[in-house]
Parts: sequence; structure tokens; C-alpha cells
Amino acid sequence: MNNKISNLSKNSNFVELIKFALVGAVGTFVNLSILYTLTEFFSVYYIISETIGFLVSVVHNYIINKIWTFKENLHERIFTKYFKYTIINLISLCINLTILFILVEFYGFWYIFAEVVAISIAFLNNFIVNKLWTFKKENF
Repeated sequence: MNNKISNLSKNSNFVELIKFALVGAVGTFVNLSILYTLTEFFSVYYIISETIGFLVSVVHNYIINKIWTFKENLHERIFTKYFKYTIINLISLCINLTILFILVEFYGFWYIFAEVVAISIAFLNNFIVNKLWTFKKENF
């Protein structure tokens, strides 16, 4: 059993997935904090609050994932990779907002809970697409 766990932790894809999840958890906290603060204290419509929170967390997550998760130099191809990362995350934002809206407006979920569900659905897709496209190791 210990060998299986040891081998699994040595697998770079698994380690990257765990790091990506940890960065995502912090990004989710940032996102939810902004969503809650803008909605509750400034009476901003929850869809707009979520969009702002999502965009802030995208920048945060990109920087941390680039340096820590995928071990890349921050300045190396930053704009090309950030452009790819942004495209993926804008698609995720559309999915996220759709799920959020449906759960809140049609099913009566509290917007914070609905956002956690929406983020959870997008997580695995974000990891796979970012790993294969944005942070793909290029051979020169």
C-alpha cells in the first residue's frame, strides 16, 4: 500500500493536479470573498459580483500555477500563455455563470453554495485543458 502511495505521489501529473487544486482552493476563497462582499455590502447583482471575483481569481491562479504548479519562469512566454489561460477561463466563466444562474434563479439555491457547485464542475476541465494546452511542455 505504501509503495502505491509513494508511486502515486511521484507521478508528476498527480502532484500537479494536487497543486492545481490547492491553488484553485485559494482562488475559490478569493472569488467567494469578492462575490459575498460585493453582493452583501455593496448591493451589486450577484452575476456581476461573480464576474469580478472570477476575473480577479483568474489572475491570481495564473501567476501561482505558472510558478508553483507547473514550475515555469513567470516572464517566460507570459503573454502567450496568459492569453491561452484567459480563453480557457472565459469559457469556464460562461459555464460557471450559467450554472450559477440556473441554480439560483430556478432552484432557489443560495448564491454562495451555487457558486461552489459551479466551480467544482469546472475544476477538472480547467486542469486538463490548461495542462494540455496552456502549460504544455514544449520541446525546442
